[in-house]
Amino acid sequence: MAECASACFLQSACWCYALRLRHDNADRRCLRSSSRHRTESTPICNVLTGIRAGLCLDNLQTVNVMRLSYRYQILLLALTTFVAGANEYILAGELDLVARGLGISIGLAGQLITIYALVYGLCVPVVVALTGRIGRRTVLVAATVGYALVSGLCFFAYDFRVFVALRVLQALLGGLAVVSSLSTAAVMAGPERRGRAIATVIMGFTTSLIVAVPIGREIVLHFGWNAVFPLTAVLGLITAFIQRYALPVLTPAASIPLQEQVAMLTRPATIAGLLVTVLWMAGYTLTYSYLTPYLLNVQHVSGNWISVIFLAFGFASLIGSRLGGSFNDKLGHHATLVMLKILQAIFLVAMPAVALAWPHGSLPTITIVLMLWSITAWACTPSQQVRVAGINAKASGVLVGLNQSSIQIGIAAGSALGGVAASAFGLSWLPWLSALLEIGALMLLLALHRVKLSVRAARA
Repeated sequence: MAECASACFLQSACWCYALRLRHDNADRRCLRSSSRHRTESTPICNVLTGIRAGLCLDNLQTVNVMRLSYRYQILLLALTTFVAGANEYILAGELDLVARGLGISIGLAGQLITIYALVYGLCVPVVVALTGRIGRRTVLVAATVGYALVSGLCFFAYDFRVFVALRVLQALLGGLAVVSSLSTAAVMAGPERRGRAIATVIMGFTTSLIVAVPIGREIVLHFGWNAVFPLTAVLGLITAFIQRYALPVLTPAASIPLQEQVAMLTRPATIAGLLVTVLWMAGYTLTYSYLTPYLLNVQHVSGNWISVIFLAFGFASLIGSRLGGSFNDKLGHHATLVMLKILQAIFLVAMPAVALAWPHGSLPTITIVLMLWSITAWACTPSQQVRVAGINAKASGVLVGLNQSSIQIGIAAGSALGGVAASAFGLSWLPWLSALLEIGALMLLLALHRVKLSVRAARA
């Protein structure tokens, strides 16, 4: 049944995409026709020009039926990342129930998270490259609709292999929607507001950590492990509908041949820039993935307070995302990243210091340290996005996609390394290892900046 539904979905998606492409071509013909008639002076032509001007604006900006302001358009893009983040993060909160529903072990169910991260990290850049010639809004709407439909199909998937296939589709479509949202926000905002716009879009992820994960857990406890998927499907379809009529029609990203985009991955500047992202996110997830057992066994926090700590941690990440955008716009991405990397390492080292100073645990102290770590970790995201996009301005959309992929690769690497380290050295060593990775990201960042200054001086 699920395989049949998947086939129907793919056929429908192709049909809808062809129809949408015809619509965009019609818009362009309307624009060309409108520009020709501007030279006419007859009354009929003036009327036709007025009608066309009402339907087709310059630079492919169609009338926004909903007439949302710039601020609410950015918030709409944040809603898109919220939907994508909800489906990605909810699974971790209900892993035991998913394992029971699919009839598999928790360890095997956990591989669903790894599969999502790896597919997102390795395959989304290819999808972004293949859709580079299509308008941003078209790609965003199509990806959001596809993501919603696949989420709906997950409700009917009771076989592990079918669920894995749907999870792969979710990673591809969700990643495409997220990258399109970030690149659209960057274009709409302009250089002066770019950091804050990207920070607002990223807040969709942090909001999903705060809202979607605990609410999703309660839903599946009362209505079944797969009950959350229809809800995310409905929310995704509503989001896509608003995107279609509230966002302007933006021209495609700069067209770069696929071979040249692949060649970008062989350039030292691109590899080193993305490696900063991988090290930063691996350092974050190495400790975060095992934060619950760390708090219980090392910090001696009562299990009754774990949910409260995670709620505070989530709110701190929301604050960090917002502050990071403001810091980027005021200080620049390099100064912001250097400052935040240093603070991250300090707060990570402070965690074992708290355990040493309070052997029996100190709930207020460790909560404050965790919140400060969360703020500084999430505040890095906007500046790192802006920094990577600036490696090649003509390929900023592709680079934003590669950076998102690097984040997912860092998540997979950090989780795996954290598991190995916890088994080999113990949970108490995790913050130290995370701090080393963050220091490594800082050293690489400083080295790249020195190279950039040297190249600039040589050209002068």
